[in-house]
Amino acid sequence: MRVVKSKECMCLLLASVLAISVLVGCGRKPEEKKNEEILPENIVITETGEVIEEETLPSIAPISEATATPEIIMPEVLLQEPEQEQVITEEDQREPQGKELQLVFLGDSIFDANRDGTGVPYLTSVACEADVFNLAIGGTCAAIEYEESAESAKWTSTSLVGVVKAIMGDISTDIFSGKATKDILDNPNIDFSQTDYFIVEYGMNDFFRATPLDSADRELFDLRTYAGALRYAVDNLREVAPDATIILCSPNYAQFYDGTWMIGDGNTVNTGYGTLFDYKGICNYVANEKQALFFNAYQDLGIDGYTAEEYLEDGVHLTEAGRRLYAEALAHMILSYEETKNN
Repeated sequence: MRVVKSKECMCLLLASVLAISVLVGCGRKPEEKKNEEILPENIVITETGEVIEEETLPSIAPISEATATPEIIMPEVLLQEPEQEQVITEEDQREPQGKELQLVFLGDSIFDANRDGTGVPYLTSVACEADVFNLAIGGTCAAIEYEESAESAKWTSTSLVGVVKAIMGDISTDIFSGKATKDILDNPNIDFSQTDYFIVEYGMNDFFRATPLDSADRELFDLRTYAGALRYAVDNLREVAPDATIILCSPNYAQFYDGTWMIGDGNTVNTGYGTLFDYKGICNYVANEKQALFFNAYQDLGIDGYTAEEYLEDGVHLTEAGRRLYAEALAHMILSYEETKNN
């Protein structure tokens, strides 16, 4: 009788062990597949930010307004750019002053928000002793939106591509109504063909809105991609001012919050096509491809997780100290390049 009970106990024990094993096994979650970032086939971006081109791109096709609509990928993380109030004072230059250099800035709120003597364009112009015309528009992307027409006759986009088209006279400036950009574009005293430096800064909003980095079909001038918009801008600005130097500025390092807590930074948060670091890498790639100067605002300013509190006011936009840091570095690049040209 005791033997039978011992066997029953043993059977019960084994059954319990098996049940626990099954429960533990069911409780394990399969390892999530890492997001595969969509990059041009021949681009490798290393952890240090170096852009390596594995093979030479095919010859560039003529610029065309007919662009394919890329496949829409739902963002992994829904982000919204923090709002920033614009401040405009008399330091915002609208008329030529006859200085030796002419700087024209195109960008988003990093250049647009502070037109009060503390913004990056103004501070850069002071250091370079240059005339400055700030065509930046807060909240805009380099690329046009999916639903926007790529035909000039139906144009509505205030993106980088839109500003470039307005400079060339291809579209009406009415779409910029209420912006400082329209006043500058409409001023007959400003001659964009005499520009010495076009400083182009986009990418933060392209990242927020999950703009494709580049065309999966190798459409080099796809205006609905970040790289395609940059290529379009560089080529056409050179048509406007053949002697101008073009500087492509990457988005700066940023941190992202859900309202209370930081959910990640530019190295970790992926909105669908890559991290903000990847947008920096594509900007670098296009600058190399187009033989433009590259200003690495992401890595070379010393803004990172350790210094963000000092230089970023909301995780994205620059504090006054951050703007001065940016302007000093940008002015140093311009003045150094001027020395090489003069020598």
